[in-house]
Amino acid sequence: MGISIYIDHENKIIHYTHSGSLTRAEIGDAWQRLLKMEEFTKRKYNLLSDYSNASFSMELEEADMIADFLAGLKEILNGKKQALIISDPQNVALSMIFEDRVSRKTGFIVKVFASRQSGLNWLMK
Repeated sequence: MGISIYIDHENKIIHYTHSGSLTRAEIGDAWQRLLKMEEFTKRKYNLLSDYSNASFSMELEEADMIADFLAGLKEILNGKKQALIISDPQNVALSMIFEDRVSRKTGFIVKVFASRQSGLNWLMK
């Protein structure tokens, strides 16, 4: 897995990018890194997650497991926004199902976008 994290302090956005084949465990590792960041946990920064060069290697049930994990973070996530940048059609379908389940369980507002710019525009509104 290739992951990079950049913090845009001016716009209060954490940019993280995944590339290659992406498993549930790797997403969990990325979330563990985010949970160690004060910008994410206390300073209310939003997330731009770029998966445009990644391919999800997981089943729908695993996406449910991620949503259940995030439900335990409701206090941190409620009202925050995450823009998912997805280019692969199969990844879009899985992400849209995930988007709905996470929003209902946590109040975390997750939306899928085809480009970084459209995701950024939404996060900065």
